[in-house]
Amino acid sequence: MSMLKPWQWVAIGLGLSLGLYFLYFHLQSFGDMSFLSAIVGLEIIVTCLWSYNQRVFALILITFIWAGVSLPFQSAAALGRWVVLAAGAGAGIMVWVSVPHKRFKTVHLVAACCFLTAVVSASVSQYVQMAGLKALSLGLLLTYCATGARLAALGREERFFPALLLGAELITYFSAISYLALGNQFWGNPNSLGAAMSIGVFPLLLWGWITSDGDVTKLRRLAALLVCTYLVRFSLSRAGMITVSVVTLTFCLCLHRYKLLVKIVAAVLFVIAIGGVTAPEKLDQQLADFKDDFLYKGHKEEGMLGSRMGPWQKSVDSIKEHPWFGTGYGTSPTGVDPGLSFGRINSSAETSREHGSSYITIAEWVGLVGVFPFIALMGLTLWNVWRVCRLMRWTSEVRYYSIPLAMVVLGGFVHACFEDWMFAVGSYLSFFFWASAFILVDLVPDIDAFPKQRPALASPRRLPADYQVAVSHQ
Repeated sequence: MSMLKPWQWVAIGLGLSLGLYFLYFHLQSFGDMSFLSAIVGLEIIVTCLWSYNQRVFALILITFIWAGVSLPFQSAAALGRWVVLAAGAGAGIMVWVSVPHKRFKTVHLVAACCFLTAVVSASVSQYVQMAGLKALSLGLLLTYCATGARLAALGREERFFPALLLGAELITYFSAISYLALGNQFWGNPNSLGAAMSIGVFPLLLWGWITSDGDVTKLRRLAALLVCTYLVRFSLSRAGMITVSVVTLTFCLCLHRYKLLVKIVAAVLFVIAIGGVTAPEKLDQQLADFKDDFLYKGHKEEGMLGSRMGPWQKSVDSIKEHPWFGTGYGTSPTGVDPGLSFGRINSSAETSREHGSSYITIAEWVGLVGVFPFIALMGLTLWNVWRVCRLMRWTSEVRYYSIPLAMVVLGGFVHACFEDWMFAVGSYLSFFFWASAFILVDLVPDIDAFPKQRPALASPRRLPADYQVAVSHQ
């Protein structure tokens, strides 16, 4: 405390004075559980802001997940996530500008253009107030990802990524117990389970298993990886299964892990063969059910994409009606009159519907003119993924911190072809995806700066996350 600056002492004094004033005039409110919950939540936020780099990222992620799953006080978390995100974004700007040698890059400028585009789209929306708040939430998300999320990882990689891996393991086992033992749909519908496991968990566990030091850690992460893979299969989510397949193929092929790929295919065939030998009639029924659920989703007469054609067509029709600046960011009118009781702030069935793809969703929301900044943002993000894949092909080195982030982003882009979560700011997947994408910007080494001679294939024990920094100062 003796190291605090004079202005910090003044801030503490003012804070204590305001706290005592508030306490004196609101003593009767402390019997209200909602009021007490708000006080506790505020204390948690202040405590985390005090150790901003270490705690805020985890607080925001946990709050967003809590708001999107079946847990007690879900409604409180749904409101609290915006308070936490706003606090993280505001504090992130102040902390970022005070840190030397930290700067914004092209992708962050493009993200700012996306926010401005969302504001313009909201201004011409049928539901201006709601679309404006949605655009504001996008600005808060992009601001935090460009500041606080980067501060949580940069320079702290050796603590940040092990914590992510541990969180992925815990979420996997908790989900398995919830779905397989208790029959409770923790993530919601099966598609949500497949999305959470295939995007947010599987890429991390796959990388963590390969890079594990020690037999116990390696075996523990392998067990979690297998459970995660089974949960994706259990969900019967086409998008989740395709995402897992693409991530696995990309990971193995770029790292020249052809034997690992063969072993994975052989293990899958072995499990199927064992089932066929022990219970052939049951296997036939399972394959028939799997074909109907996976390929057709109950729309066999309409073809493989029958479940998606309806939402896609509605979105295309809406784009034709609002071609230039869209229907307003975050709003998709369904043609149903909301009536006088309609809340102009919260989303409802009158202003939201399934689109079947994140890319069609953003085109409908902001129009064909407003979509260009979002295309640029996605293009720059995909370019970073491509750079990591080139790095993996060139070095065959698996211990770069940029690899798991690139696989998360790649999985997100694949999955977003079939689900509309990427720009739904209130989604925990949207938060984790864009946080990973913005952290990845700083961790991608420049392959053109590598020596012309291919590096040795042996993996160093220390993760070379700071390779680009070392090269740039030579």
